[in-house]
Amino acid sequence: MRKLLFSLGFLGSFFLIHAQQASSGFLLSGEVIYQEIVKMDIKLEGVDEQLAAQIPKERKSEKVLYFNEHEAIFENLPKEDPEEGMPMEGGGMMIKMYQPDDKSYLDLAGEKMIEQKEFMSRVFLIESELKQDKWKMTGQQRMILEYPCQEAVTQVEGKEVHAWFTPQIAVAAGPGRYSGLPGLVLAMEMDDGDRTLTAIKLELKPVEKGAIQKPRKGKKVTREEYQAIVAEKMKEMGVEAGDGGTASTHSVVIRIQQ
Repeated sequence: MRKLLFSLGFLGSFFLIHAQQASSGFLLSGEVIYQEIVKMDIKLEGVDEQLAAQIPKERKSEKVLYFNEHEAIFENLPKEDPEEGMPMEGGGMMIKMYQPDDKSYLDLAGEKMIEQKEFMSRVFLIESELKQDKWKMTGQQRMILEYPCQEAVTQVEGKEVHAWFTPQIAVAAGPGRYSGLPGLVLAMEMDDGDRTLTAIKLELKPVEKGAIQKPRKGKKVTREEYQAIVAEKMKEMGVEAGDGGTASTHSVVIRIQQ
């Protein structure tokens, strides 16, 4: 009974906020910059312990979401150098980590999604229905960038995904496929906490013309075909496929020959 009362009260608050936004001319467009932190599963071959201790165990990067009421796109925040350098002491060694040029376009009105994925120097294009995950409200709350957020959880490939969204910005968008909640998603936790996304900047403003565009680059494949390609290549590299037949793309194998 408590859960039912909470859900009804929460939805009532959402519709009230949505009505206030519509009547006050509140902007439902803008951009969000997220910091992504990925814990790396690094397998070292031919590396001594001293050198291994210098290799970072996580990767930090920034993503951006451009959105309005009808569509959104989630992609890498543009940088002059898309490669992240990790200098290593001794021998002048430098490890470069390349950030794949991945993009996720969301047609919120038509419930469609187009994903551009780069893997092993190949680019793929995946078109699909914008799947509505079965989110459950936990009742947990927190503030992110001065916006009150609610927590919701769902299951993806057998693993729990946590999302924090704010009903104050009534746009059902978020990082990539994680959308469909009654408010903009400002934080995510996935892969048992090994991957997190947290909004570090949010601006409500008209989105510049051309900022939201459908990806058109890459070979068209189905999601199943893409997962099979990734799993096969990762297996060749000695990395096991994860739940659902997909491989962990934040696993790294480093081989150094003496």
